[in-house]
Amino acid sequence: MKFTVFTPTYNRAKLLSRVFESLLAQTYKDFEWLIIDDGSTDDTGKVVDNFSIIAPFPIRYFWRENKGKVASINEALDLAEGEFFLVFDSDDWCTADALEVFMATWNSLSEEERGEYSGVSCLKSFVNGKIVGEDYKRMEQFGETYVDRFNKRIKGDKWELIRTDVHRKYRYDLSSGERYLAPEYSWLLIGKEFKTVFINRSLSVVEYQTDGISKNNIKHRVGSSTNAMKFYCLANQCSTSIYNSTKSEINLKRFALHAGKYGLLSEGAVIASIMGFSLFFHDKLKITLRKKSRG
Repeated sequence: MKFTVFTPTYNRAKLLSRVFESLLAQTYKDFEWLIIDDGSTDDTGKVVDNFSIIAPFPIRYFWRENKGKVASINEALDLAEGEFFLVFDSDDWCTADALEVFMATWNSLSEEERGEYSGVSCLKSFVNGKIVGEDYKRMEQFGETYVDRFNKRIKGDKWELIRTDVHRKYRYDLSSGERYLAPEYSWLLIGKEFKTVFINRSLSVVEYQTDGISKNNIKHRVGSSTNAMKFYCLANQCSTSIYNSTKSEINLKRFALHAGKYGLLSEGAVIASIMGFSLFFHDKLKITLRKKSRG
């Protein structure tokens, strides 16, 4: 099997039909749909049962106690049967030729080249057609890595098709008691060893939900501050510019404060510590105001 399309979901029974309809419309048919239900209390299980009755492709559904999206991805990597792993969020949908384009792009590499590459990355767009963040005009289609993308500071969410064997090697190293870790953590680790094909085309459509991770990113990073520190340590290691290394150091100080690791403030540049303090207090204020606005 070529693709494992993986959907982590939590109380999104009303939205899953968009993913299902996207998969029904695919022009490339060699895939499975793997779903991990992260403790939903709505009708997600019944909805998936109804999909399974009519689906022309295999659907595998697993319910478990709520652990968070990142833990779901790690678990899905053990369950995946496809050569490639594609995270398809429950509030997204995609073009009918998405899997076909991914496959054709991968097949444009020679057998020898494929050993050097981890997969393919494409753009995402909003419902109105506007690209999320910026496009890939500053990226070379072939020969560059996620580390290059990070250092070019390409903004916005993108869609990643990754070889399952590579992704299993570079999972999300979650700290005990924490649930969130930036997706880029795994991608930077991959980028230190493998190249990626970057295609300057949107194959995914997003509609960020008010309760989703994207719109509550600060809350999730603060709640998993040790993981945030882990990401910024890696980002600092991968930085090739003063801008990126300074930004990473500032954020490292910021989340060290959230984690109660005050000793890190005495290490490195004083300015980074001051900026880290400033962002720390801004986070606290933002979270407090959000709680008050929600009653």
